[in-house]
Amino acid sequence: MPVSPTDLVLAAVAAAVIGLVSGIFGIGGGFLLVPVLNVGLGVPMHIAVGSAACQLLGPATTIALARKVRLADTRLPLLISGGLLIGVFLGADVLRRASAHASSDAGGGAETADVIVLSVYLGILLFLGVFSLYETHRAEAGRPLQPLQIGVWPVPPRVLLPIEFSERVSVTILAWLGLLVGFVSGLIGIGGGLLAVPGMIYLLGVPTQRAVTWSNIIVWIVALQSTIVHAWYGHVLLPLVASLLLGGTVGARIGTGVGQRMRGRQLRRSFGWLTLATAGMTLIRLVVLLK
Repeated sequence: MPVSPTDLVLAAVAAAVIGLVSGIFGIGGGFLLVPVLNVGLGVPMHIAVGSAACQLLGPATTIALARKVRLADTRLPLLISGGLLIGVFLGADVLRRASAHASSDAGGGAETADVIVLSVYLGILLFLGVFSLYETHRAEAGRPLQPLQIGVWPVPPRVLLPIEFSERVSVTILAWLGLLVGFVSGLIGIGGGLLAVPGMIYLLGVPTQRAVTWSNIIVWIVALQSTIVHAWYGHVLLPLVASLLLGGTVGARIGTGVGQRMRGRQLRRSFGWLTLATAGMTLIRLVVLLK
């Protein structure tokens, strides 16, 4: 697919803004980038997903270096990396199968891929946006939601992570959480932070800033895995990726400094409004497709 120089410049500018958001919230930014590429620049959905997943390596590496990630910070992300890998492969394969119908269905396959990806986006964004705002409102009213702490449920095998948790955590539960994050990431081209941050806060009981740090590592792992899988399927457009990397890496470095100065509640409220705004854009595109 040819891309004009103007499109490459616009993609770099969009990636810089999205990289800024990535650094602030500790998310991959793919949930913003894929709709922008598909809706704004007309990039086919499977190419938008693969290229967005590939370019996440730049901002994710920049954010990890800026936050001075220590070796001890990698233990929990590495525990779930097996589930992440399997999930990414399964999600990317579903996208490949949906896109493959294009050649035999006169373009219908491309629409099928668009509808699947945008529908998943819409559901996730609406849920996370409403939930984040609801939780923040409860916290401000003095009635904060209590995390489920599912990581310490007695499901074997269990390991001790003394810095992260006071009790032994279930490797099985963490692996299934990684499988879910990886599947959605492989299917719709996000880095995993969109699910990992609220998952660690509300399901595992991890403090917000700690969750953001771990999420950055998870995003990097997912981006690496997704790049390999989507490149294998031919979903990566290198000129587009280079343009996205240029803008995204610069924006991520600036956003990291901003995010580290924000309070946890402030981060969660802003995250909620951001996801709802993106859900609105996704809904409009989905309605147009289904007409």
